Amino acid sequence: MNKLRLASFGIRGYVGESLPPTLAIDFASAFATYVDGGRVLLGCDTRYSSPMLHSAVLSGLMSAGCEVLDFGVCPTPILQYAVAPYEAAGAVSISGGHNAMGWNAVTLIGADGAFLEPVGGETVLDCFHARDFLKRDWRGMGTVRRVGDFALPYFEALAQHVNVEAIQQADFTVLIDPVGGAGCSYLPLFADQFRFRLVPINAQPSGYLAREPEPRPRSALQMASIIPHTGGDVGFVLSSDMSRMSVVTETGEPTSEEYTLALIANHKLAKQSGTLVTNICTTRTVDDVARAHGASIVRTRVGQAYVMAALADTGGVLGGEGSGSVVLPAFSYAFDGLLMMALVLEAMAESGRSMSELLQDLPRYSIVKRSVPCGSREGYRAIDLLKQHEPFLQDGRVDLTDGLRVDWPDGWVHVRTSQTEQIVRVIAEAVTQEEAERRAETATRILQQIV
Repeated sequence: MNKLRLASFGIRGYVGESLPPTLAIDFASAFATYVDGGRVLLGCDTRYSSPMLHSAVLSGLMSAGCEVLDFGVCPTPILQYAVAPYEAAGAVSISGGHNAMGWNAVTLIGADGAFLEPVGGETVLDCFHARDFLKRDWRGMGTVRRVGDFALPYFEALAQHVNVEAIQQADFTVLIDPVGGAGCSYLPLFADQFRFRLVPINAQPSGYLAREPEPRPRSALQMASIIPHTGGDVGFVLSSDMSRMSVVTETGEPTSEEYTLALIANHKLAKQSGTLVTNICTTRTVDDVARAHGASIVRTRVGQAYVMAALADTGGVLGGEGSGSVVLPAFSYAFDGLLMMALVLEAMAESGRSMSELLQDLPRYSIVKRSVPCGSREGYRAIDLLKQHEPFLQDGRVDLTDGLRVDWPDGWVHVRTSQTEQIVRVIAEAVTQEEAERRAETATRILQQIV
């Protein structure tokens, strides 16, 4: 199976197989052509392959005359935030994010700090496939400058959007697991800014990822076993690029990543109602929360770029996805784990309630996530055939916004090809665990027969 994913916002593959440095050079050259050799920020995570891809991307950018500001190892959301203050034409982040160790990605960020929007991304892809790159001779070659003073301005700006005083007075003990990724070196500064006692877990910046990097209950079991013995008030489990997060309660409950957005929305929309933007396969809990606060909800295709575009179009006050991602457009157009942690701490501090108590306020459903391995072409074909499977669709309302979603009064199923992996994702949610399992199993079985 070809382990390579091309999307409008970047390229993702398995290093040593589908993602060689030559491919990264060409992709960076296409992006450099798109920004016409302008200023570009560059950052990466700690994976073993990141220095190689960093050098490849740097070569592609410089060959088109770009002025590259090199942030070194840097969480993707900090890099996104920095685009505006550094007056850059865009940025490139090298990080596998929630993918396993062998994977890595070259992600493109636009001048607004968001993942490159679909139209611009298609232009880059056209340039990439045509190999029609902007080239400078030796007199117009790009330059590179290392930047090392970007973190403190980020945290100071973040503090302007959160009740720092309340968090500081709460005197929390906080466990944070950045899975050895890009966020490791920034946790002490984060803790100092908000004055909580930090208990780091898997916080050595290493190419080795000590657990599954996608934040969800099964990757939070280590923290869940530790937190009751440390006196921790809350635990945060993050992806290697700091863009996704799940929560562990003070009692050791590893909560679903689906509740990250719902939890923060319940807190933020109580202060400022407006439009909440999320994707088509995020838990119905978010709908319940929005309704309770008189907020409207807009659902998009899956993907950070689509959520950001809808936020810009609607003037939304908050956005995110059920993958454990939240964006506050008043701060930046990034799924930002540092922001998410700060907002959860704010919710606890201002309410005077524990993490367990805040979660009890949320309507909960049972959600099941499955996957079927297959290539993109086979995946799209399988979904097209599933759309014609009458027994599966029976009595359901069909939505074709992104793949296939079928809604029933007591739940829904969503099936789509992944943008980041060679799989078809199946997500089912229902009032009961048994019904969610049954529907996910039915969809998975049908897909396996097709592919």
